[in-house]
Amino acid sequence: MSESIEHLKRLLDACSTEELVALRDYLKDRLPKHALESEWGVSSDIILSAISRSNDLTKRGVRGIIAEAILEREVLTGLAGWAVVEFSDDRPYDFLIRSDATNVRIQVKLQRRRQQQAMFASQANRHFPGDMYVVEVQKTRGGIDPKTGEDTRPYRFGEFEILAVNMHPSTNDWHQFRFTVANWLLPRYEDQSLIEIFQPVSREPNEFWTDRIETCLEWLDTGKQKRILDIAPELLERRNRPRRNR
Repeated sequence: MSESIEHLKRLLDACSTEELVALRDYLKDRLPKHALESEWGVSSDIILSAISRSNDLTKRGVRGIIAEAILEREVLTGLAGWAVVEFSDDRPYDFLIRSDATNVRIQVKLQRRRQQQAMFASQANRHFPGDMYVVEVQKTRGGIDPKTGEDTRPYRFGEFEILAVNMHPSTNDWHQFRFTVANWLLPRYEDQSLIEIFQPVSREPNEFWTDRIETCLEWLDTGKQKRILDIAPELLERRNRPRRNR
């Protein structure tokens, strides 16, 4: 089989672009379709073209889903001693993993971008370090809870245990993540039960951010109380944040 593959590769290397396109179309007809192509009754090329011409908000949503898919496939699947628990309802976390009687909820976010570039922490709050990046930790769409009248867009402490940040915007590598314990995140100045919208993220692993979920699970198990940044609470007040460009 390997000799046949190598022979085919040599033949393909000798093909023109037009010939390769024709072969691609031929193989697409021969190979099984992706489940989404069958469900929607349209080819993957059309789906990608539709995403390409969509607005920035839609693309951000798709990029976020890509980050989730990679975390599930590359990190959570096969995580020693843990199993991914499936669910279909809307929850304030993206993944639930279980080990014996222990459940851990994981929220996945994509590192924030501004003007198609990785956003630095100091662009979100001038008191954040200039050598750190930033992640936006709030729901994409807001709303009002009909029972309490409260804004449903913010995340609350206790809704998930681990924050996983995909670092693709700065690394151009979808497989790079930073993990931290959710209770170590910065609280909002106005309401300490809510998680601050912008959280500074370290470029390199340190004592607050790790690139291994196993390490983060160990941190979580210790029950230690920390903050990812030593900053006075009043510096998180909204008047200290840079105004958005208009």
